[in-house]
Amino acid sequence: MNTLDDAIELVLRRVFLAQGVLVAGLVALVLIGQFLSPEHLGSMPASILVGALGGSLSLLRRLRTGDHHGVVQMARSSPATYMPLVYGGLMAGVAYLLFMSGILTGEGGHGLFTSNLFPNFTFLPEAEGLRLSMREVLGLRPKGVQDLGKLLVWCFVSGYSESFVVGVLNTLERQRGGEENPPTDPPKKP
Repeated sequence: MNTLDDAIELVLRRVFLAQGVLVAGLVALVLIGQFLSPEHLGSMPASILVGALGGSLSLLRRLRTGDHHGVVQMARSSPATYMPLVYGGLMAGVAYLLFMSGILTGEGGHGLFTSNLFPNFTFLPEAEGLRLSMREVLGLRPKGVQDLGKLLVWCFVSGYSESFVVGVLNTLERQRGGEENPPTDPPKKP
């Protein structure tokens, strides 16, 4: 790379291409859901794609305010450019699992964190000896349109700022630590 401007332009082209692929993926999911399999397409794939979009916007924001060395490193390495998008998708997937599991619940829920800002999910009826298939798990979905909107917003936020998911996980870890006996200090030598 000759100049910082060349490095920024290369990274921007890569991010633009990746965003185009992500938007095309979202459109494909909507079309598949609308015409081919509306009863079986869950919201998990869309949540992951929206999280990756959040990661890409976070990367663009960092390009404008970031250090020159980091921009040059991203320009030299395609994986360094795409990692924030992959990481954003992964964080959105974890956020989806937190909502689906009931750890984060919407209004009237009984999760670790309950807020009217969080989505509520539909759940399968409990049955003795019932084994879940991946099709059933992927078919779990938010209860309504507003819940879907809340889910997608939180998945975008999870991709844009990893502090949301990391904060929830840290709280879970602290609460788990509070339930167990704390480790004892080793005895001091005389």
